[in-house]
Amino acid sequence: MPEGFNWNLWLGVCAERSFIGGEYYHPGNWRKRLDFGTGTLGDMGCHIFDPVFESIGLVPPLSVRSAGPPPNQWNWPVDGKVIYTFAGTPRTADKTLPVTWYDGASRPSAEVLGLIEDEEIPHAGSIFIGTEGVMLLPHINRPTLFPKVKFQDFKLPHVPGMKHWEQFVNACRGDGKTTADFAYAGPLTEAILLGDIAVRFPHIELKWSSWKMKFNLSEANQHIRRKYRKGWEVKGL
Repeated sequence: MPEGFNWNLWLGVCAERSFIGGEYYHPGNWRKRLDFGTGTLGDMGCHIFDPVFESIGLVPPLSVRSAGPPPNQWNWPVDGKVIYTFAGTPRTADKTLPVTWYDGASRPSAEVLGLIEDEEIPHAGSIFIGTEGVMLLPHINRPTLFPKVKFQDFKLPHVPGMKHWEQFVNACRGDGKTTADFAYAGPLTEAILLGDIAVRFPHIELKWSSWKMKFNLSEANQHIRRKYRKGWEVKGL
């Protein structure tokens, strides 16, 4: 253990265990560990789902199902695939909207990837499939519309804004508010973490009631809240 490192403080609410050196936890591998992180979905989901949530006007999903591997005793899996079903909005064609998350070696089908023509597949991002066209939104870069011939003269609108850390500091000072306040970020984060719970129950469709904060599967409900280590309890949680 590094000299001066407070392992007890670092553990926080998590159950006691022996320290493991090397790169098992640091600098960023703690995100892969069940007790400390939320895997690739929990790590990057809030970034990549954000434009999807805001542009379409989504709320927490109706159901979620994992089609990828489960975690082992200590680690989140890689090569994940999680399928969400959201309620439709005024911006969707149907009463429900499917949103599929892929990570690791898992990829959309050849049919879906064929919709972005000869464009290079970004390391991370989203593909929006609409009734009039398709949009590829890399993380982080400008979107591209397809078919390119159809949208070659389309001018993307200019959206003014500022860096999110500036928004946060200004809001703390009483100057305006953030664009991702708790009313928005709460339901977004809820949706992402529901996918993490589904990963523990592969190939089972979990129906979700956001109002009741419950699944239709009692085993899954055990993961909605965690037990905090003695001395680290928070009243009300």
